[in-house]
Amino acid sequence: MVRGVLRGRRVGAGSDVVRVSPGERGAAQSIAAGLRAASEGQTVLVAPGLYHEELLVDGAVRLRAERGPGSVSLVPRTPLRITAGATLTDLTLAGTDPAEPLLRIEDGGAELVGCVLHGGRIETTGESRPVLRDCRLTGARLAGLYATGGTVVLLERCVVTDVDGIGVVAGESAQATLRDTWIGPVTGSGVRARGTARLDLAGGTVVAAGRNGILAEEAASVTGRDVAVSRSGGDSVFASGTTRVELTGCRLTDPAGAGVVAADRSQLALTRCDVDRAGATGVVCRDEAEVGVVAGSVRGCAGNGLLVTDRGVVTLTDTVLGDSTYSVLHVGGAGRLTATGAWVGPSAEHGLHAIGAGRAELTGGRVHGCGLAGVSTADGAEVTATGTVLAANRNGVVVGADRPVRLTGCVVDASGRAGVQVGVGATVELTECRIDRAGTAGIVFEQESGGTVDRCAVHDAEGSGIVVWTGAKPQVTATSCTTGAKNALFVAEGGGGRFVDCVFTASAYPAIHIGAGATPAVVRARIRDTELDVDVDPQAKPVFEEIRLTEVTRSLLPPTALAAAGQPGHLAAAGGPAVAADPSTGSTVGTEAAVPTEADLPELLAELDSLVGLDRVKQDVQAQIKLMQTVRRRQEAGLASPPLSRHLVFAGNPGTGKTTVARLYGRLLAALGMLERGHLVEADRTTMVGEYVGHTGPRTQAVFRRALGGVLFIDEAYSLVPPGHTNDFGQEAIATLVKLMEDHRDDVVVIVAGYPLEMSRFVASNPGLASRFSRTLTFEDYGPTELTDIVEAQCRRHEYQLADDARGAVHALFAGMAHGHGFGNGRAARQVFQRMTEHQAQRVADLVDPSTDDLLRLTASDVPAAGSVA
Repeated sequence: MVRGVLRGRRVGAGSDVVRVSPGERGAAQSIAAGLRAASEGQTVLVAPGLYHEELLVDGAVRLRAERGPGSVSLVPRTPLRITAGATLTDLTLAGTDPAEPLLRIEDGGAELVGCVLHGGRIETTGESRPVLRDCRLTGARLAGLYATGGTVVLLERCVVTDVDGIGVVAGESAQATLRDTWIGPVTGSGVRARGTARLDLAGGTVVAAGRNGILAEEAASVTGRDVAVSRSGGDSVFASGTTRVELTGCRLTDPAGAGVVAADRSQLALTRCDVDRAGATGVVCRDEAEVGVVAGSVRGCAGNGLLVTDRGVVTLTDTVLGDSTYSVLHVGGAGRLTATGAWVGPSAEHGLHAIGAGRAELTGGRVHGCGLAGVSTADGAEVTATGTVLAANRNGVVVGADRPVRLTGCVVDASGRAGVQVGVGATVELTECRIDRAGTAGIVFEQESGGTVDRCAVHDAEGSGIVVWTGAKPQVTATSCTTGAKNALFVAEGGGGRFVDCVFTASAYPAIHIGAGATPAVVRARIRDTELDVDVDPQAKPVFEEIRLTEVTRSLLPPTALAAAGQPGHLAAAGGPAVAADPSTGSTVGTEAAVPTEADLPELLAELDSLVGLDRVKQDVQAQIKLMQTVRRRQEAGLASPPLSRHLVFAGNPGTGKTTVARLYGRLLAALGMLERGHLVEADRTTMVGEYVGHTGPRTQAVFRRALGGVLFIDEAYSLVPPGHTNDFGQEAIATLVKLMEDHRDDVVVIVAGYPLEMSRFVASNPGLASRFSRTLTFEDYGPTELTDIVEAQCRRHEYQLADDARGAVHALFAGMAHGHGFGNGRAARQVFQRMTEHQAQRVADLVDPSTDDLLRLTASDVPAAGSVA
């Protein structure tokens, strides 16, 4: 071997260049000679040709092909060694044994630019810091590049191809960074990290790896950004040991095996990644591994979309999973799954299948188009879902586990068969859920099953609303069953259960059927709009108490089972307690209220009339009510209905009673039969708009679902379209809202509220809004007299008395306030009252023996100073 020794000699023309050209006079006759002649920092130019030399580059020189790429070929019998910060440019290195190293970088910050290495691998060892740019590695065996020791290597815009083994290996404590680098085809894995090595992939492609695209083992770590891994012969990504793999913006497509596998105690995080067309399962989490997926997708898998088993833990956030051959989400063993905002389906099997001791928690999101069930459980599995939509599945939910399935605020829509099917001996807990358009029955309790159904609604079932089979004993409260094709409630032979404060409406068969030997208790139920109230087998032993009938053609209930005439009953609206408003202040107090009927209309109109001020608003609301009464009468007479928009814009400053009027408006429409419940759901930008892509739609849908049958009141609605933010997520909320209003035009009333000028801009921001919000009610600021009346109403409510001098002082205080943009109105009145009670408390505390009159009376001295209240 000839060593290139730095002796300071000059060969050739030019003080900074040493030229190598065999046979040329004045030039170095070999590369080795050129290296001996070159000083540190000089360039060694190599003339075109084939060079058979053994070289050690141990100086910081620049070795370059004089005529560019392909002109110089170096064929060493032993590896070319570099131990210094040398630069090699446009050279071709060819090995004689592909299984042996062709280039070994042992120390220093060597740099290879535009080089081609064929027939052997690159090894980087020790503490070297090599950089390869625009290089091509091909024809090696075992590995294309192998980094060990504490080396730190960078490949930038390189190609590693035709390797009979692994493309790039980082072992021991090495660090390897690949930027915009192509790897493949290779017969082994595309890249492999082991030991405590770190592998960083930025851009680039791993294609046609014979085994795994990315392999992480032992205690290594891998990060990847915007990497494409395709057509792997095994899994796209495989992590084991205690490795940590973090991938962002990557696409993993067409692996023969799984898309991603996390095994042992590895940790794997996928952010905005797509897993497409896996030959097996999309994402596998097993042993004690942890997987997190954020804003990504898993589609077209030949197995499951996601499989978590053993003691694996998976978290999904705003992820789309579907088109899988088996169940989209499968949780088994003692695995744990938490999914927020996930869109699941379609699938030939289940959307979520939980078995063994698996546990799954769904929040928001949608499960749709599944051939067996949206959610299915067995063994000891446990599932909790909150605010999730399960749509167009063969069965919405099938409970077959020993532990209950808990659904809260969910919508189960358009199931081909049962909306919720509770299997033999199983239990379910349904709270504030809606089961619509089930192909057979809304909720089915099979033999010996049970559970609770609280404040739910079952609509438009093709069979019965709730079915209770032999030995089943569910507890059902404050739940409605509406427009079923058979019975609203069907209790089979030997069935039982307790049904309290329920509403059974418009069933094609008798509202309630009770079979032989059945023992259900039906308490404080309302039966409406049906031919026959009950059909009871003579051998049954039901209990009926305080049943209210409305528009029932024929009743078989005994008189003792009916609520007394004029008795208001205790029915809570399905979906939760109503909230009543103080008409003088707009504050709310919790009460359980029945769904209003037409008999309640005069009382509701009187409550509207009792509100302080708002004369113009009262007239507008009363005009709307009269219009809707006329529309209903025309419908009953078989006449065509005029165009009618129930959605409203409430324009005005804060504290002018907008929320109070919205709540009354909903109850008035319920009394007219235009809304099912008439409850109010309040929302604003924070409850509708998400923080990242894909988050806003599910949030807006969840708020809208809670308002079905009532009023959705969106305060400060103009904040959904902030000026100058054309790409704001609020636009997605508006688009979702407009679509939902169209799909549920008869099921909900939407009221948008805010400052007058801002609301004009809001309505004009979207053609869909302008066509749906064609009527605006203007809430004018309260005058001094009206604000004083509100203070007096507060006094009556809280057992105070306003002295004559205090009333005058309060009126003068309000008369002196500026009523500009954002004036507090009712809020200001309540603040004045609160300050007065605080001042009175300080004054009375100084009295030795205060009388009852002292404790009751508010005087002029208690009125706060001007400017202290907004």
